[in-house]
Amino acid sequence: MALTGDLSTFSFVDIFQILAKDRRSGILLVEWQDMTVAYYVKEGEVVFARPVDRVFRVYAERDFDNLIDKLRISKESLSKTVERFLISKLGSKEGVFSFTPGFIRYNSDIPFYYPIEKLIMIAARTLTPEEVERKISDEMLTFERAHDYVEKIRKAELTREEERILMLVDGERSVADIRRESGLDNLTVDRTLYGLLALGVLRRKKREKRHKPSITLELLAKIIERIKEL
Repeated sequence: MALTGDLSTFSFVDIFQILAKDRRSGILLVEWQDMTVAYYVKEGEVVFARPVDRVFRVYAERDFDNLIDKLRISKESLSKTVERFLISKLGSKEGVFSFTPGFIRYNSDIPFYYPIEKLIMIAARTLTPEEVERKISDEMLTFERAHDYVEKIRKAELTREEERILMLVDGERSVADIRRESGLDNLTVDRTLYGLLALGVLRRKKREKRHKPSITLELLAKIIERIKEL
């Protein structure tokens, strides 16, 4: 199934989250204001990026190894294209994107320097207050760490500030508590929480349902006495 949207309403954190979850291979095409870039995705990992002047040319080359040979790009240099044409543009919020699975064949191992988990956290650091509010809408929200959170953050390469925020999440502290105790600005805290949610490191803690107190025996006895008096 194709994935399409507008970067003004759909952040790269969300795009990367879908790629990481489905582990699909295909081509993510982004039409930025100044250029159109094709991002080659193998099993959920962005392995290569290249600007294209004609969209149809992206789908003309279906064999990845042949493509990079034709472009005279070594496998060791692929990460530099991701850095130049993706990492440097994650702060831009104007453009349209589409992800189409398939079309490209990967016949060999492709090295990648930016694991999708790392890309999620890099993208989270560029989120605007409006984007963050979509998931961190209430400062009284409470989150808890997933049982396998250590494994999930291994490739994310969190900063010290992000690690501090993660350790404050205990299923009891609210967003407001974490903001206050971290000593960091609210936007940094909220961006981090958003990214960690996208990674599956955190999950929202469900509020326990409060049971209405049942009628007491004493009150029931009084009611029965009043009925007898009628």
